[in-house]
Amino acid sequence: MSTTETEGAGRGPLLGPPSRTFFGAPACSDVGALQADVAFLGIPYDQGTTVPLVRSGAYSGPRAVRETYTHLSRTAADGASEGWFDIEDERMHLEGVRLADCGDVIISGGDTPLTLARITAAARQIAERGSLVVGVGGDHSISFPVGRGVMERYERVDVVHIDAHADFRDEWLGSRYSHGSNLRRLSELPFVDGVSALGLRMVDRVSYEDMRREGVAWATTRHILEDGPAAVVERVVRPARYLYVSIDIDVLDGGLVPATTLPEPGGLSYRQLRDLLQAVATRGQIVGFDIVETSAVHDPGILTSRITSWLIVHFLSAIFDRRDVAGRASGPPPAG
Repeated sequence: MSTTETEGAGRGPLLGPPSRTFFGAPACSDVGALQADVAFLGIPYDQGTTVPLVRSGAYSGPRAVRETYTHLSRTAADGASEGWFDIEDERMHLEGVRLADCGDVIISGGDTPLTLARITAAARQIAERGSLVVGVGGDHSISFPVGRGVMERYERVDVVHIDAHADFRDEWLGSRYSHGSNLRRLSELPFVDGVSALGLRMVDRVSYEDMRREGVAWATTRHILEDGPAAVVERVVRPARYLYVSIDIDVLDGGLVPATTLPEPGGLSYRQLRDLLQAVATRGQIVGFDIVETSAVHDPGILTSRITSWLIVHFLSAIFDRRDVAGRASGPPPAG
């Protein structure tokens, strides 16, 4: 992988090795030899943030998540996870699931097209190996290049966007690739079919009207609080063969995640978001997901980083609880 060149991504390496890996997974220095059920990809990028209107710092997210301990932190040399025990349901989760950390995408400061192309190329090469891609950001603008790289091998994929904000502006302050336009860019990809947004509560009128016109299905935070996560997902997220999921941690109440880029009041509890993700995992085959907007530079108490780490663990557990052993061993289903 270190010498691979991909069209549009420039010359030289796409990925840099991590000093510490996600959840104790072995580092993968050669994506061409990757053999894993789940492959983590760090994207230390926050150049999609509209500074100074919004604080920066989400570039530090991948490092923070890698350094945060959870009970899913021990793996064998071949990447087979020892899993973790959940006392609430008295069982093990993710036991034997093969994990790998593919490192961080190398960010080219000042060159947005090159950086987006590198992110897409890295996600594409990992997905081609049959691994479920977990992109750890970074600001929310990274969901477009990660999702593009993961999904382009499939004929049709639905996108589920979980966020306090719609991120559906065609442009924001002159930029079409900021953290305020990522869902709009994903929705325009030819292989993206249905689009749904969950947990909305801070949405401008322009985005609201654009979502209505473009046929985006959505549910607000109030819908989830009043009707429950499972009922909302059943109503809003249609069953699909393949799903790509993007999670902005600011969907949680701002008091829980003070170190996210744009914390908002009145959000979901951790338990409600966990239940929401469990319900989403029932609507189709998850081929990849990203989780974004954790800012370690604003997280001296590591609460936000720890919540982000556990969200990854709980969502992966929901995904793999629904796969039988044979399906897990063969990876995601073939594209088409």
